[in-house]
Amino acid sequence: MWLLFLGFAGGVVGAIAIGARLGRRTKALPPAGEPPRDRGEAVRRVLKHLQRKTIAELGDGTAAVVMGTVRALPGVPLLRAPFTGTECIGYHLDIRSARLEYGFHLPQLREEARCVSFEVVDPTGSLIVSAEGLELAVTDGPIGHWDPPLPPHVSALVPGYHYFAVTVEEGLLLPGSLVLVCGVAVRELAATDYRDGAHALVMRATSTFPLVASSDADLFKETDRPIAPEELRARR
Repeated sequence: MWLLFLGFAGGVVGAIAIGARLGRRTKALPPAGEPPRDRGEAVRRVLKHLQRKTIAELGDGTAAVVMGTVRALPGVPLLRAPFTGTECIGYHLDIRSARLEYGFHLPQLREEARCVSFEVVDPTGSLIVSAEGLELAVTDGPIGHWDPPLPPHVSALVPGYHYFAVTVEEGLLLPGSLVLVCGVAVRELAATDYRDGAHALVMRATSTFPLVASSDADLFKETDRPIAPEELRARR
C-alpha cells in the first residue's frame, strides 16, 4: 500500500506538471513541485491538490477529499500516543536529527503513525473512515528540541546509533478535530444494521486509490485549481 501511495502522490505531481505544460481552456493547474520527500509530505500533497466534496455529494465508488469534524466510534478503543501518552484517535510521531544535511534537510530518524477507525461529520451528513490502509499525517504538532545527553523518555524512542541533538514532533488526531480525508466512498451494510438493511457510507483505500487523512490547519484552504480524481486516471 505504501508503494501505491508514493506512486499516487507522484501522480499528483505529474498531473500538475502535465496540466501546466499543455494548458487548458479552464484554469490551468499550478506548477509542479518537487516529488514528496517523505510520507507525511506525500499525504499533504494529495489532500492539498485533490478536489473536495461534501459528504452528501459522495456516491458509491466516488473518490474525493472531504472535510469534517472527527468523532470517536462507539466500541472502538482509543490509542495512546507514544511520546506524550495522550489518549487519541490517531497520532503521528516524527523524530529527526537536529543536524542539517545537504539541502538543509533534517534527517528523519523515526516515524510512527497509527489511527483507529473514526467518524467524520459535515453539515450534509456523516461517514466512517476505515483504519485499514489509512495513512495519517499531522505535521503541525508542537516540536521539542533536545541536546545530548538525551533524557530517558526521548532516548528510548531514538535509534541507538544516533548520538546528536534531536527534534520530536507528535501530532494528534482528537475527537472534535477538523480533518481532511481522501479515499473512495462505498456503501456497506453495517453489522448493527442487518435487520433493516440500512447501509453506512465508509471511506476506504482501494487497489488504485489511497486513503489519507490530516488535520494540519494550513491544508483547509483549497487550492485555486483542485484536481479531480478522474483527471489523474485519464493521464495514466
